[in-house]
Amino acid sequence: MSELHIKNHFIPECYLKSWEDQNQKIHIYRLLVAHDNVRMWQTKSISAIAYQKHLYTQVVAGKESDEFEKWFDKEYETPATIVLEKAILEKRLTPDDWIILINFLAAQDVRTPSRLYEHLDRGSDLMSSSLESVLGKLKDKLEHNSIDEITKSEAKRNDLPSIPMKVTIESSNDREGSIVKAETYVGRSSWIYSIKYLLKNTCKELHKHKWTIVKPAKGYKWLTSDNPVIRLNFTNYQNYDLQGGWGKAKGNIIFPISPEHAMFAQIADRPMKRGARLSLEQTIFFRKIMCENASRFIFSSYSDDEVIKIVPRKIDKEQYLFEKNEFAKWHERNKSHEIEFSK
Repeated sequence: MSELHIKNHFIPECYLKSWEDQNQKIHIYRLLVAHDNVRMWQTKSISAIAYQKHLYTQVVAGKESDEFEKWFDKEYETPATIVLEKAILEKRLTPDDWIILINFLAAQDVRTPSRLYEHLDRGSDLMSSSLESVLGKLKDKLEHNSIDEITKSEAKRNDLPSIPMKVTIESSNDREGSIVKAETYVGRSSWIYSIKYLLKNTCKELHKHKWTIVKPAKGYKWLTSDNPVIRLNFTNYQNYDLQGGWGKAKGNIIFPISPEHAMFAQIADRPMKRGARLSLEQTIFFRKIMCENASRFIFSSYSDDEVIKIVPRKIDKEQYLFEKNEFAKWHERNKSHEIEFSK
């Protein structure tokens, strides 16, 4: 048996490697700290950052499984490793290379703790819609099949392998109808289900855009973070937000892939010239939103004091310990739900 991967890197090592300094370390700026004695910038190896234990582990058939982590590696990280190197070395990219890069961008956009928090916030509405859909389909089946036939059919279904859902059908007391119950919960399994759905379906939108790779103004470097894909709605430098989508016209998608290179698309518009070096004003703005889009960590190839001015860190021991404790309970809490909903 292969060893279970419990350190789930939500920012892949193959990606962060581009920000290593001459000592093979990444410079880290924390946006939330417990006290002011924490150094502004720390350095660590890429294996020691941007991971959460059991972030993607699931209980499948009664056993802990790291299949989702392996799927990410096989489908997105391993194919992207060589293509990222080509892009950073400024070699010409083939159409197939761009497919791999865009898929990697999509995977990186949906797999972070920031996206997990968004899912937990709006998951109840999404899962309610799923329940309504299931119940609607079962209603039609009930009109043409017996309860026993439907129960056997539902037990064999495999079209929703990851969604945490229990469907039960009971005879009503008057024997003239049936009671259909559908139950679910919002957590790790529902998040993973939504990730797979987005990457297998909605991701197609990203391949419709015209992509290029842009450089910062000379003397500047791109940063990255624990939420590195920026989805920008831009009107002007004072009027913008970072709540864009994958297909919103005139929106921008920015994804730094090294201190010197960032993938860029302006949706429904002509792309910038390949390898374009941005103006000083554009560069300063891009660096600003790269910092503002971060959740808890900013990563750099050097200790960049400008970052501290853009996004001052928050010192809050209570919130820091609360978040640490919530992640410490993450696996056991979701494990119990996954066991319950797999029965």
